[in-house]
Order: sequence, then structure tokens, then C-alpha cells
Amino acid sequence: MKKLIYTGLTAAMVLSIGMPATLASDYIPTTDDYKVKSIEVPIEDVLDTSLYATNPTNTSILSKDFATSKTTGKVLSIGQYVDLTKVIPAKSKVVSITIYCPTDTRVTQSQFTTIDNYLISYDGSPSSATVKFQKTDSPTSTSKTTFFKDTDANVKWFVQLEGTILKQQTGMDGFTVFGSKMIIEYK
Repeated sequence: MKKLIYTGLTAAMVLSIGMPATLASDYIPTTDDYKVKSIEVPIEDVLDTSLYATNPTNTSILSKDFATSKTTGKVLSIGQYVDLTKVIPAKSKVVSITIYCPTDTRVTQSQFTTIDNYLISYDGSPSSATVKFQKTDSPTSTSKTTFFKDTDANVKWFVQLEGTILKQQTGMDGFTVFGSKMIIEYK
């Protein structure tokens, strides 16, 4: 009987203006012949909310995200697109998606408002994955979802923040998150 050894390559491409893509190799066991790769997308503060997370030079910027409301209860941010159609090769499949808010990121919110979750969906998808909002520099499994496992990875993803306004303090309350990181692992 032949003995098979599987190896994987993790390639983290940091997408930010003026920064070249960086690669990191590591051996990761996989269950098939495909190599597992990942791409990291910083979601940073810009003025234009219509910008996507990629362009042909593999650089990216997304805007800050925010939600406001005059009433109490659940609120959704305006959201933003992460377009990976020109970054991830066609026919690549999702392994997992990690999303979190780094600790040095500025977050503002009213006294009685919480930021609860990230909601992730892709263009044309009727459902979304929910990942708990976490401020951390060391994301754990609670920052990761495999909800989209084996779906196409090179699509336009849509990310929103979900929060709760428990009590109105100023008459128009809510939150603003000035940047988050999204990592798509694919094969």
C-alpha cells in the first residue's frame, strides 16, 4: 500500500495601500491534493464607502463601518463589500473565514449600545454567517466560521456589523468601528 504525505502552504497576503503581498509558509495537513492558502483583508478607515477590498495590484482599503438609530433594539451597520474576484483564483473554495477587530482599532459607541456580531454573506446568497464581534490581536475559533466551506471563494463578500441599542442616550445612538481584519482561507 502506498503511503501518502499531504502538505499545505499558507500564503497570507496583506492587502493594504503601499504594502506588497507577503508570503508565509507553514505545513498544514489537508484531506485532499489541494493546498490551503489564505488572504488577509484589512478593513480600514477611508472616506468613500463604495471602495472594494481589492484591485488588480492586490492592494485594498475598506471604509470604517457604523450604525445609528433613533430607536432601541437591534441595529445593522451600512456594511461593505470585500471583492476578491481578482485576488483569489477562479474555482477556489472556502475553507474558513476569520474576522475580528484588532485591539489598536478605534471603536466608538454610545453608553448603552453594544456591538454584537459580524454578519458575512456573499453576492447572491440568501443567508449569512454570524461571527461574534471581538476586539483582539489573537483571534480564536470564536472569530472563525466554516459556514461557507466548499463554496466559491473568489466572490464579492458583504460584511455588516450587528449591534443592540439598549437605551437612547442622545436621541441618535449607535457605534462606529474604524477597522477590522478579515482572513479568507481557501483551497
